[in-house]
Amino acid sequence: MNHMLLLFSLTIGVGLWERVSGTCGYDACPQTDPNKLNIHLIAHSHDDVGWMQTVDGYYDSSVNQIITNVVKELERNVERRFTQVEIYYFQRWWSGQTDERRDVVRKLVAEGRLVFTNGGWTVNDEGAAHYNNIIDQLTLGLKFLNQTFGQCAHPKVSWQIDPFGASLEMPSLYAQMGFDAHVVNRGPNVNKGEYIWDASRDLNTRIFSTVLHDHYNAPNGYDFENGNNAVTDANAEQKVRDFINNAINWNKAYGNTNHVLVTMGMDFEYKTANTWFESMDRMVKKAKVRHPEVNLMYSTPNCYVKAINGLNITFEERAVDYLSYWVGYYSNRPALKYQDRITNNILQASKQLSVLARLDPLTTRAYMDEASNEVAVMTHHDAITGTSPQATANDYTSRLQSGYAASKRVIQKAFEYLKSKDEKKAVLSEVFCDSLNITDCSLTETNDRIAVTVYNPIARPMSQYIRVPVVDGKYTVVDANGTDVKVKALLPVSDAVRQLPERNGSPGTHELIFNGQLPALGFTTFFIEKQKSDKNLLMAALTRQRRAPIEMKGKSFTLQVDETTGAIQSITLNGTTHTLKQSFKWYKSWDKGPEDSGSYHFCPDGDARDYGQQKLVSRHTDGGVHELDQVFADYIHQTIRTYEDQDYIEFDWTAGGIPIDDRIGKEIITRFESDLKTGGQFVTDSNGRQSIHRKFDPKRESCFGKVVSGNWFPIYKQISVQDVNQGLQMTVLNDRTQGGSSLTEGAVELMVHRRLDRKGSGGDFMIDEPGVDGKGLEVRGKHYLLFQPITQSPQLVRPLSEQLFMGAIETFDKYTTREEYSGKFVTHLSAIGDSLPESVHLLTLEQWSDREVLVRFEHMYEKSDNSPQPKDVSFDMQKVLKTLKIVNSVEMNLAANELLSETKRMDWISKQSSAASFDIRGNGAVEGDLIVKLSPQQIRTYILTINGDYHKEAKCTNSWVNATQSTIPTSAYVA
Repeated sequence: MNHMLLLFSLTIGVGLWERVSGTCGYDACPQTDPNKLNIHLIAHSHDDVGWMQTVDGYYDSSVNQIITNVVKELERNVERRFTQVEIYYFQRWWSGQTDERRDVVRKLVAEGRLVFTNGGWTVNDEGAAHYNNIIDQLTLGLKFLNQTFGQCAHPKVSWQIDPFGASLEMPSLYAQMGFDAHVVNRGPNVNKGEYIWDASRDLNTRIFSTVLHDHYNAPNGYDFENGNNAVTDANAEQKVRDFINNAINWNKAYGNTNHVLVTMGMDFEYKTANTWFESMDRMVKKAKVRHPEVNLMYSTPNCYVKAINGLNITFEERAVDYLSYWVGYYSNRPALKYQDRITNNILQASKQLSVLARLDPLTTRAYMDEASNEVAVMTHHDAITGTSPQATANDYTSRLQSGYAASKRVIQKAFEYLKSKDEKKAVLSEVFCDSLNITDCSLTETNDRIAVTVYNPIARPMSQYIRVPVVDGKYTVVDANGTDVKVKALLPVSDAVRQLPERNGSPGTHELIFNGQLPALGFTTFFIEKQKSDKNLLMAALTRQRRAPIEMKGKSFTLQVDETTGAIQSITLNGTTHTLKQSFKWYKSWDKGPEDSGSYHFCPDGDARDYGQQKLVSRHTDGGVHELDQVFADYIHQTIRTYEDQDYIEFDWTAGGIPIDDRIGKEIITRFESDLKTGGQFVTDSNGRQSIHRKFDPKRESCFGKVVSGNWFPIYKQISVQDVNQGLQMTVLNDRTQGGSSLTEGAVELMVHRRLDRKGSGGDFMIDEPGVDGKGLEVRGKHYLLFQPITQSPQLVRPLSEQLFMGAIETFDKYTTREEYSGKFVTHLSAIGDSLPESVHLLTLEQWSDREVLVRFEHMYEKSDNSPQPKDVSFDMQKVLKTLKIVNSVEMNLAANELLSETKRMDWISKQSSAASFDIRGNGAVEGDLIVKLSPQQIRTYILTINGDYHKEAKCTNSWVNATQSTIPTSAYVA
């Protein structure tokens, strides 16, 4: 069903905010007294961007009222302060205010009475969100604040108070954005207190961190919503005395600093803001009269941090993460997690192409804002985690689909110019095939001549296998120059994929697979033609030989496979054969209390159970590509692939619908076993970036004695084990975040799907996805396994990981002859002059303002990588981005909301490091310097001023867009 979506711009032009006189930031903090106990009241409301209700439902029922009433109450007393966090909601509220009300808010911000903390579009998750999405959502919120209020709205303190655990990468990102402090709450065995978090082995990203005393709610008996627990003249004496006594205990627990942070609020509270502020007013007044030893005051997280910093205390350092608090959500709603990954993929490509095609920001901004908005919303800690009821999850799905459609429209617009052979727009009829993940594309399955245009969003030439759904036959493939593509294969679609209900009778029976050479940050077109011959005889002949002993060759290895079951037995590498096995197993969900396996947590009832003997269904070989189809259960199928020019093994699996008629929750894993001697040690990644070295600990438990849960971690992109004595490493890469671990010697496992019969702790809903046919959600995904020497693994794993995350974008068209098509359209283009060094990733390329472009370069490697790549590199931006006429550049902090040269962070005293370790400025580039120098793990952010005209089109700020593939409700608020 088609829906008409009103998309309008989030962006406010640079310089439109007007400075209102006042004192803000740290200068606006209330006076503290070193001789008293200073109690900092933090008035706040935690407003989930979707959870038990949809995003729109919460805004309409609560948040609009909360912000409106808070502003009214702040006007009534200059001493009052309020901390606003979720910028998605605030921006939405702001867009509906009159100029008069906006002036009131500007004054409150300029006087430090309405303070923004964290500054992101959402309070993002840390156990499932990828660092690329996290950086973008923080940048989106901070840009809005910067352009709306200026310096007075700069957050300097994070507010990660509700995610279900704390990652190591998150404080590192905040430090790179210039934050002075990090506020956290949940985590397994997180030690209460305050410390310096050493968040990166390779970067100066230490940050002062404080853990909330007792969650983020008000102390028991002091929640004043709807007039409850109100402080009155009759009870003020007792209420204040009890409140102070509680604060005294908290002060003792945190080292007697004489400063205590007390959160005053909870989820979606302050709808009755008057009842909160009136009671707090009475408390402050009573404390001044009856308790001169105490300074009870309205404050903010910024002001608390400033006070602690002024004490010159020496703090301990910590260099660990606090995950495995709840671990089931790592694998919740796997289809939604994959949709988030591919929607961000196409968003990044559309940002790049918008710049490269010189699209007019006035005509593309609405689309870009819509796509950026929906991907940012998805980082919320009840969105990407899947910890919300099915109706809310469906709404997130619809939002991502809307963002995906908006990104596609930008790409189509960009191609109209980039593929044109003159300055006029080309008239294109090419389409996106949005069901390639289930091997379905009507255009390619019903036409004999297909032009496939492939855009590579990576700033280096890439080799990538392109897979096109077709019917059986014989095909030729030529590149843009008319040269035959040598490596190609035609292989049948597995029965498991053909039977997916979403394919709905698709005629496609085969996949045409070929190795495409892609230009750096550019596109090329391949031409496919079906020949008159009906059958691929070579492939058919090899299919008939499927019972012969099986060997599957890769570039550097050979797999040995059981000819009867299709089970992998071993792998031969450099003349030596090693044990290698893969299987699917399932954990029975614990359902006997006191904590069941549920929507947040994974609590298994014993060890993983076997499915019994797997079966070999078929095997096929063609053009250097080998496939083997397996079935493990009625609802678990897999195709294993090797390519004779690739070093990885590809595992293409389908799982579901998981049967639960027996009322038993089932949590499905894939397990990879080897003969590597690993000593229980394994390596995971942190939000897709730095690596975390872990060790299986039989004493680490969760879920009331469950060792598996206690050793379960989020795998955002890869998990690996090493045998140092043999010099070998086994790495498994995934295509979405999953929970996983290494529970036995030489083995790793990842959870691919779960369907439950209990709610568990945390939420009043079950993870029981019905799928399109009501029989349970069917999910398709891939894993990539590398079994290689340790010294070679980084330079194989990191580029492959980059390629999986920033995959090529494919569009399809019909053509009559290649010559005619090439005469009308550009068929090969690269926006890159000098390719980026192998170790550098183009993290961001997007329009920032009318004449400015935001660009980020990232060194992908770590100093600990045992390979030639983790070394400092340098390159010239202008030579790399050859199509951009760069007239100036300025280096920014990671969030791009402040010049790096002006990003001064607080110095802290640490027992382990010097104050210099808090300075992120380093050897920052001077204005106009186009030479980029990167050390391992470093990200450098620039705003480039560009000279050149845009392709002008009809101007509009509000556009009705026919988003043909969106299922978002017409009443929903988008962007």
